[in-house]
Amino acid sequence: MSAKTTMCVLFRDEEVQVVYVDRTMLGVQIKFMERLPRDEFVFEEIARLTNAVEKTPARVLLCPPREMVMQRTLSYPAMSPGDIATMIQFEATRHVPLAETDRAVGWSAVELEEEKKIILNLIAARDSDIQELIGKFRAVGVPIDEAAPFSCAGIAALADRPTLLVVTDDRHVELCLYGAGQLRASQVISTSAPGFAPERVVTAARQMAAKNKDWLGMEGVGRVVIAGRASLSETFEADLGAAFGVPARALETPAGFPEMEDALTDALLAAASESPPEMNLIARSDRKVPISRKTILVGALCALLAVELIAWAAFKTGAPAVQRKHVAEEIAKVRRRAAPIQRMKDKNRETRKQLYRLDEIRATHVSSMQVLAGLSELLPEDTYLTAMNYKTGTISLRGMSKEPDRIPELLMTSPYVEAISKSDIGKKEGDYHPITMSVSTRIPDEETDI
Repeated sequence: MSAKTTMCVLFRDEEVQVVYVDRTMLGVQIKFMERLPRDEFVFEEIARLTNAVEKTPARVLLCPPREMVMQRTLSYPAMSPGDIATMIQFEATRHVPLAETDRAVGWSAVELEEEKKIILNLIAARDSDIQELIGKFRAVGVPIDEAAPFSCAGIAALADRPTLLVVTDDRHVELCLYGAGQLRASQVISTSAPGFAPERVVTAARQMAAKNKDWLGMEGVGRVVIAGRASLSETFEADLGAAFGVPARALETPAGFPEMEDALTDALLAAASESPPEMNLIARSDRKVPISRKTILVGALCALLAVELIAWAAFKTGAPAVQRKHVAEEIAKVRRRAAPIQRMKDKNRETRKQLYRLDEIRATHVSSMQVLAGLSELLPEDTYLTAMNYKTGTISLRGMSKEPDRIPELLMTSPYVEAISKSDIGKKEGDYHPITMSVSTRIPDEETDI
C-alpha cells in the first residue's frame, strides 16, 4: 500500500495522539497533529479531522493501548521465511496464553548470519478486543490498515544500534531494548504498583541490559531515549543516563519532518516508519484509496498542458513538404544571385591582406641607400668620400679627411654598424689625410655601388 499519505492513531493512558503526514514532491507536510482525550468521543473527533483534510490517507496505522497487546522476543535456529510463517501459530500457542480461536498474531524476524539464528518478535492480542476497537473507527468512516504496538512500529528507526527506549505515561512506564534490527526485550511497569519509585525503573532497565549482555557485548547500551510526556522525577533522566554511561535524550523528530514545539514525536516516528507486512494484528484490507478532487484537478491540468505541448510540437514539426521545398528553392536562387558579390568580397579581402603585408614589410625593411645616407651624415664636415661600396654585409669607404681619427667613433654610433673591420689612414697631403675603411652592418645582404 502506498505510504505517501499516512495517518497514525496512538493510544496512551489518558490521551490519543493523531498525526496525518503527506509526503509530496515539495517535502513532508503535516496535515494535522492533535492530542485528544481518551474518551468515547475520540472516534468522532478523529473522523472530523480526517474529513476536514478532504484526502483519504493511503495508510492508517493504529497503535492500540499497551494493555491490549503482549510482546515476546524468541530465538531460533536459522530457517527459511516459509518455515517461519508455518511455525508462528505453533509458537504462539506455546508462548501466548490466549485461545487460538480468539487470538490475533503479528510477527517480524531478523536473521543473524554470523550466529546462524533468527530473532523473532512476536506480538499477540485478543482478536475480539482488536476488532471491537477497529469497529468503532470504521463505524465513523475511518479505515484501519495496520495494528501494531508503538514499541514495534518504531523498530526501523531505533534498532540500528543498541538502544534503550523508556516511554513514560500517566499510569505506566514501558522499557524497550532494541538492537540488530529487532526489538530484543520489553517490559511494562505500573506506576500505581506498591513501592513504585523512579529508581525502580532504572533498576529494571539495568536488569534488562544484564539479561541481554550476550548480544550487547562489552559496549553495552549505546543510546538511551526517553519518550512520553510524563516526567517521573527531576533527576530521573540523569540517573538513567548515569546507569549506562550515556546521556539520556528525548525522542527526536524523524528526519525530514519540520521542527516544531510540542511535536508528537511518538506518533510521528510511528507514521514515518515502515513495518514488515507480517507485523500486523489484522488482515490487510487492500482497500482502494479514492482520488481527491485536488488530485483530479491537477491531473486534468497536466493532461491539458500535455495536449497543448503535443499540438504545438506537431504544428512546428509537421509543416507541408511542398512548402519546405519552395523555401529551399528560394534560398538557392538568392545564393546564385549573390554569388558575384561574394566573389568580389573574397577578392577585396585578399587584396586587403596583401596591402597589410606590404605595410609591414615597408615598416620593417631598411634599404642599402638608407644605410649609406645615414653613414654619410655621420661623417665630419671636413671629410668627403671618393668611393662607397656596400656588399655582403660590409661597407667600404674611401676618401679624404682632416680629422680621420674621429671617423671610427662616429661610425659606431650608427644603428646599422656592428663593427669596424678595417681602418687605414694615409700620409697627410696638404690639409687632408687619405682614408680607407670597412665596416660590417646589421642589415640583410645587399649590393650597392656609389
